[in-house]
Amino acid sequence: MFYYAFTSLTTVGFGDKRPFSTIERLFTAFMLFGGVLIFSYIIGVYGELLSQYEENNADYDEGERLQLFFGVLKKFNDNEAITIEFQK
Repeated sequence: MFYYAFTSLTTVGFGDKRPFSTIERLFTAFMLFGGVLIFSYIIGVYGELLSQYEENNADYDEGERLQLFFGVLKKFNDNEAITIEFQK
């Protein structure tokens, strides 16, 4: 199923897997429609995250952005401060 969904959504469509009966065609149509809905939702959420990121960072200058970046790195570093050598 993964192979079929991948080749269909990437529009490769090798033709080696295809529905034969009406039930298979209906299932395939719903599966493809569901894939398009899920993909559209994910892209919409991603676009919204990017726009919110741009809005939040619009008020900061480069130094403040750098400090925010190191703050995010600190979270992924088990809340240990980033060394000055690494920051340079």
